Amino acid sequence: MFKTFKDFLTISRVNIQLGTAPHALLGIFLASSTIYNVFVIPVFAYLILYFILITFACDLNCLYDLEVDKLYKNNFYLACLSLGKHNIQLFCVLELCFAAFFIGYLVLQQFVITAILALIGIFFAIIYSMPPIRIKAKGVLSPFPVIIGLYMLPVLGGWFLLTSSVPIFFIMFVIGYAFMNEGFTLVNTCEDYTEDQQMGIKTWAHLLGVKKTLSVALVFSMLGYLCIVALLIKYYTIIKSFSLHNMIFIFFLILSSILIAKTSRDVWNVYRDKDVLLASKRYAKKMPQWFIITRYPLLLCSLFLLLGL
Repeated sequence: MFKTFKDFLTISRVNIQLGTAPHALLGIFLASSTIYNVFVIPVFAYLILYFILITFACDLNCLYDLEVDKLYKNNFYLACLSLGKHNIQLFCVLELCFAAFFIGYLVLQQFVITAILALIGIFFAIIYSMPPIRIKAKGVLSPFPVIIGLYMLPVLGGWFLLTSSVPIFFIMFVIGYAFMNEGFTLVNTCEDYTEDQQMGIKTWAHLLGVKKTLSVALVFSMLGYLCIVALLIKYYTIIKSFSLHNMIFIFFLILSSILIAKTSRDVWNVYRDKDVLLASKRYAKKMPQWFIITRYPLLLCSLFLLLGL
C-alpha cells in the first residue's frame, strides 16, 4: 500500500507540485480587496479543484510518456509499471469525476468563468498528452498548452472568483508570470532532446536547435520582471499610506527581483556552456528549486500587498 502511494506521488510529480500553489493563489490575492475574501468556501473549493486538475494532467502525461521515460527518467517509468496502466487510467477517471463535482459546485455558486477556465484546462491537459492529437509532440505548438493551461489559466481562475474586471497591471502580471515559468520549462525541453528525438517527438529544441531554444528560454525567464512592474503599478495605484505591511511587500519585491535574476543567470549558464545538452540535463535538476524561489516570493508580495490595503 505504501509503495502504491509512493508511486502515485512520483507520477503526480509531487516535487514539482510543491512549487505550483502560487498558480492558483496569485489571482486570488491580487483580486482580493480584503484578506477575509480568501477564507471563503468557493476559494477552498477552487484550490482543491486546482490540485485535482494538476494531478490529473501529470498522471495523464506520465501514462502516455511511458516509453519516453524508459529512456532517461527511470523513476517515472518504474512507478508507471508498478502501478499498471489500467490503474493509472482509473486514477485519471476518478480525478475527472472529483473535478466535475467541484466544477459543478462553482457553476451553482455562479462562478461560471472560473468553471469554464477549469474545463479549458482539462481540454489542454488531454490534447497535450493523449494521442492522436498529443500536441507536446507537434513541434511549434508544443509549449502553448503548458503556457496557457498550466501557467495562465489557474491565475485567471483565481482572479475571476473575486472580480470580473481585468486591469492592465494584471494582464502584465499574467503574461510575465506565464513566460517566466515557460523559460525555465524550456530548459527541461532541451534536457529531453535526445530521448524525444528517438521517440519521434518534435519540440522547440528540434525545430530551433538546442542553442536557440535556450536563448528563447533566457528571454522568457527575464520576462518575470513584468510581474515586478505589475506589482509596483498595483502598489502605487491602491496604497494610500505607508505601513509595516508595505515595507514587507517592498522587501519581498526586491527579493523576487534578485531571485529572478539568479534563475535567469542559471539559464544563461546553460546557454553559454560548450556542451548545451549536458548542461541542460545538469541544470534541469534545479527546476523545482527555480519554481519555488521565483513563485513564492511573488506570492508573498501579493499577500502583503493585500494585507496593506
